[in-house]
Amino acid sequence: MNLLVEHLFSGFFAQVGLTPVASDKNKNGCGFMMVPTPSIGKGYLWTYPVNPFCSITIYHLTFHEAIHYRYHHPAMLTISLSSPTVAKVVNDTDCQMAEQLLGYFLPDGEHECTLSPNCSIDSVGISFLPEFYEKRLSEFYDRDFSDLPQIVERMNGNINIPIVSSILKEIASYTPITGTSELYYEAKILELIAGLIEWHIRDSHSTSIKSIGDSDMEAIHRLGHFLQQHYCDALDVHSLARMCLMSKSKLSDLFRSIYGTTIVEFIKDLRIERAKDLLANSSCTIKEISSIVGYVQQSSFTYVFKQKTGISPREYRKLSS
Repeated sequence: MNLLVEHLFSGFFAQVGLTPVASDKNKNGCGFMMVPTPSIGKGYLWTYPVNPFCSITIYHLTFHEAIHYRYHHPAMLTISLSSPTVAKVVNDTDCQMAEQLLGYFLPDGEHECTLSPNCSIDSVGISFLPEFYEKRLSEFYDRDFSDLPQIVERMNGNINIPIVSSILKEIASYTPITGTSELYYEAKILELIAGLIEWHIRDSHSTSIKSIGDSDMEAIHRLGHFLQQHYCDALDVHSLARMCLMSKSKLSDLFRSIYGTTIVEFIKDLRIERAKDLLANSSCTIKEISSIVGYVQQSSFTYVFKQKTGISPREYRKLSS
């Protein structure tokens, strides 16, 4: 049995009267199935350790009498789609939506709660040890994931994130197969994390835009239009800031909030799009095109073009001919 599962069984599972049984045919013998003693309740709890740092847990339980438990829980971050009873335990909220997205972090320490009798306790969730998002993810992906707990904890049962709910439902309905289930679950976990982070970025971006005043918003849009007309000119952020009657830092922050990129990258994108059109539809030399779109040195143009497209201007022209 997985060490994490053993730890929980010695604490929570035993206190609420859950005992291990052979996993039923719907789970193909994968994971660990637990059921309550019939005199205590009905239903099941199934958990699957995907790797040493995260696990899947699905449960559908009803207890005939109030159940109180207290046990030592390791530090753990959890994302789940759960019933109102679970939301009440986690966030002390009374939202009665049948399915609620919950995200919460339990620090290492003693935890206790009382479960009400004859209430449906339903959930499908993923739990992560801190090492998973603090170290392991960053070893494979060029991003700092230490902010994941703050993003996850925004899910308080009142927020709808369709992609996260959908993935959790797919996990709940999936029948694991020995030899491939680890791959499936890991892929779904990564897809869920990506969807959650993308939602957070879009939501933060939307909130940031809403807080921008009308005059500043108009100034940034005027600047965007100006850049679309003058992207080939020699431009610098200091002069653009003076033109917009604001500081360089304020201009940079507002522009990124509205356009989702920096002014410099915005200009580069405009130049490269124009260069792609000229490469495909004109007989101008690459040196001439680099000058037309605003580069003094052809080498600088070639570097940026390859950075943006993955191929050189010469290769792009060949592919477009």
